[in-house]
Amino acid sequence: QSLIKFRHENFKGIFHYIVFEENFVALSEVNTGKIRYIKSHGALDVSFDLQSETYDVMSCDVIEDPDYVQKVYDFMLSQDNTYFKNGIEGLCVLKFHK
Repeated sequence: QSLIKFRHENFKGIFHYIVFEENFVALSEVNTGKIRYIKSHGALDVSFDLQSETYDVMSCDVIEDPDYVQKVYDFMLSQDNTYFKNGIEGLCVLKFHK
C-alpha cells in the first residue's frame, strides 16, 4: 500500500495514493476540511516520508466527476490500495501535480 501524509491548518492525516493514467491520485470524502482547504488554496502540504516532519506544497485538483471517481475507485480496489471499500458515494478524487 502506498501512503502519503498531509497537513493543513492544524490538522494532519494520512491517505492512500496511486498512480492512475500517469497521474498521482487519491480518494477522499468530499465533506472534509482538506477538500475545503484545497478548493480554497489549490494545494496541500504533503510528504511521502511518513516519519518526516518536512512537507512539500503540491498543487492539487478536486475532481467530482462520478465516471472518473468510479474509474479511480475501481483501480485502487483492484490494487488493494484503498481505504474506501463501500462505493463512491460522497467521494472525490484528488489529482496532484508534480
